Amino acid sequence: MTATMPIDTGPPSNPSSRMLQMLNGFLTVQALYVAAALGIADGLADGSRSIDDLANATGADRVSLYRLLRMLSGSGVFREEADGRFALTPLGGCLRSDGPDSVRDWALYVGAPAMWPVWGALGESVMTGGAAFPRMHGLALWDYMVEHPELGTPFNRWMSRQSEQHNAALIASYDFSPFRTVADIGGGQGSTLAAVLRAHASLRGILFDLPDVVKRPAPLEVAGALERCAVIGGDMLQGVPAGADAYVVKRVLMDWGDEQAVRILRNCAGAMGEGGKILVVEMVLPPRNQPGPGNTFDLLMLLVHTGARIRTEAAFLDLFSAAGLRLTRIIPTTSPNTILEGVRL
Repeated sequence: MTATMPIDTGPPSNPSSRMLQMLNGFLTVQALYVAAALGIADGLADGSRSIDDLANATGADRVSLYRLLRMLSGSGVFREEADGRFALTPLGGCLRSDGPDSVRDWALYVGAPAMWPVWGALGESVMTGGAAFPRMHGLALWDYMVEHPELGTPFNRWMSRQSEQHNAALIASYDFSPFRTVADIGGGQGSTLAAVLRAHASLRGILFDLPDVVKRPAPLEVAGALERCAVIGGDMLQGVPAGADAYVVKRVLMDWGDEQAVRILRNCAGAMGEGGKILVVEMVLPPRNQPGPGNTFDLLMLLVHTGARIRTEAAFLDLFSAAGLRLTRIIPTTSPNTILEGVRL
């Protein structure tokens, strides 16, 4: 006998119906992953196609592919036409690899064979407090992605796309013009610093990250800002370069536990000059019982990085205080990030 999966047939306001939608969400995630991996949205970019054509193009089983696309058509991702052909919808367009609002790379990451069993280990992480990914794969996520580009490549593309959007929101939300030198701590290859320097021609910059990371600061070169920037390799837990009057720490503290986060902030506080400011740019958890991307992302951090977390405003206040800083402003942006401005006590 085959088990029957309960189907949601009730109104969205019905608690049981809503719960069933949530419980069956795992199917939607995998369906979107498979569609993204097969490049279905790209294949429909120039118009509708028959299931036979799509099956031939992807090498998929015709009947099984039809069942997949029928399910996703019911969710508005594709549209099954009267003649049996499938067309792309605006929602499905987000799975194109070249669209301005593409989320295809995120689909390829969250649904990947290496990640899927990690989500299933949430119960163990909740019970032990340990991250599931390194336990299951024997490597930290970053090291694993270096060895497995099938996971690392879409992840890095997604992060680059997100960084561009987040940088635009940062520039629009905060005035960097009063500063002389901006240091980007843990700034990767310099995309955020490049955006700041591009927007403010009089500013100088310091890019600081691990030596291997800052070897090729391509974004600074593309922005024509490399000549205004000192590129320095080092360990932020040991110290950061002095000489800046603004220290940007963007999406760094979420990767660390409280002890390491305080150390990073304290190093920045000790390095910045009189009247300097520190700008922590991070997701902030919403108030109790409120939805928000931080809630979901916090669980992801629990699963993939030991000690990593998304924090509340109160938690950031404690971190700043422990590091000898006073939190002066909390500035929302149009991205999921919030700017937390601080000065030395």
